[in-house]
Amino acid sequence: MTKTRFGIRLPVSGPFASLNNVISIAKKAEELEYDSIWVHDHVQWTREMHEHHISSGSAEALRPGQEPTFLESMTLLSHLSAYTNTILLGVACLAMPCRNPVHIAKQAANIDHLSNGRLILGVGLGSRATVMSKEFEIFDVPLKGRGDRMLDFVKAMKVLWSEPYASYDGEYVAFKNAEMYPKPLQEGGIPVWVGGWSNEAARRTASVGDGWIPGWLSPDEMRLGVDLLRDELTRNGRSPKGVTIAVEKYLHVGKASEDVTSRAQQTISQSLYTYERQMKNYPEAEKRHIIGSPEEVARRIGEYIDAGVEHFEFKVIYSSLDNLNDQMIALRDEVLR
Repeated sequence: MTKTRFGIRLPVSGPFASLNNVISIAKKAEELEYDSIWVHDHVQWTREMHEHHISSGSAEALRPGQEPTFLESMTLLSHLSAYTNTILLGVACLAMPCRNPVHIAKQAANIDHLSNGRLILGVGLGSRATVMSKEFEIFDVPLKGRGDRMLDFVKAMKVLWSEPYASYDGEYVAFKNAEMYPKPLQEGGIPVWVGGWSNEAARRTASVGDGWIPGWLSPDEMRLGVDLLRDELTRNGRSPKGVTIAVEKYLHVGKASEDVTSRAQQTISQSLYTYERQMKNYPEAEKRHIIGSPEEVARRIGEYIDAGVEHFEFKVIYSSLDNLNDQMIALRDEVLR
């Protein structure tokens, strides 16, 4: 049976975004024997998004006048490779249509070497938050065709990683006899995980992905998505065993479920309208995340494992760095062991 893995998102954006905090939590996660640490990706970020799209920290920790700091994902993972030894390093997900695939292929292969083969490269279309923060506009990339553009970019990167003289002729990127070294250290290349909660995201995973990492799916929806993905993989002549099923989830674990719910509600509710999948209300959103006492959190994690999930990326909701540390310890000691 595949070992279930658990990861923690680092404070790369939001009220606690700083290099010192990122390094501290990365080292703590490795010390606590978590399997992975995660960053997410935006190059352009606005004050409005800082106040509404809370992907690390919590809404209650926001303070007036904070700068919308968002640490860049690839350079940060490179830096973290020197502060960690065994824990996996993941990004979920690069807004791939707004990136240069040749440059990303080079950066990713280099990070894979620096980290001794620990990189997981999540890629996506660019979310509603990408659109609202005007990244497509600033990079002069059209929204139309972004799905095909992402697929084209991933195929091109895999050619660069695998062939000594790499040639590719796609709709959005083309090159001939490119010599790019070093190649990724991981056998078979860097695992590319495709983000997105939709059926089309599952189909894109079946086409080019080594993993699928959706958010905002309930356990029942997750099960349906996994079934679709496995059918599509079989249709494409690929084995489902070679593709990791992951999820990205808000998490808050505490001693009293009613207190935990009240703390989580503000953060999740505030973020609702910036996500690609818009929820009608907080109760509808809460069903798609993992909030509660250690017993409730264990039950919810079990529901997702039963639906096929093999790897969790937790976006912990926390009011301070001490609170994040406490929740990481509680999750390890009271839920996962």
